[in-house]
Amino acid sequence: MGSKIISIKEAIEMKKQYLNTIAPLIETNKGNGYQATDFAWIDLASLKDYLALLDDVMKKNDKEISGIRIYFSAYPNSDTFASTGNPIDFKGRETVLLAPTIEVDPTTLSGQYPNLENLPFFIEPTDDSKPLVGDFVVIEDLLNASDNRPSNLGSSGTNSTSLIMDNMSLTPPPPK
Repeated sequence: MGSKIISIKEAIEMKKQYLNTIAPLIETNKGNGYQATDFAWIDLASLKDYLALLDDVMKKNDKEISGIRIYFSAYPNSDTFASTGNPIDFKGRETVLLAPTIEVDPTTLSGQYPNLENLPFFIEPTDDSKPLVGDFVVIEDLLNASDNRPSNLGSSGTNSTSLIMDNMSLTPPPPK
């Protein structure tokens, strides 16, 4: 088995730690009997499709994707996203985002924390008819305060290609 596998007892201990320390903060902050999101679920076929997409992007660009950042996030508490106007199915709920990363130059701090050398990116297509081919641009607004700020830093434009995954099933679901 892989070196990233933990014991069942450790997993249970960590889940209890979340339920006893983090979930109450969320529930108190939200009020009105709100239940904090317990987990996000993704079916294996969708996860495999996502990984196949990332493999395809690497082949088409002859560039390496170094990993995936998993961001803790939350949907806005409204019916639509202010930025796109798209509808929000899980208004106000916590979720996670999967964002592929590229490796960047190390910093003093990243020597201690190598994950800081892997930053989320989008594709800026060099040809509008090939949205998966182009420059990999680091997403500035997703960076942590400790992240390196490389030269290929930017905000996405109208033709930019996102590889960020969301839309997983959340539990507990929002009340109907």
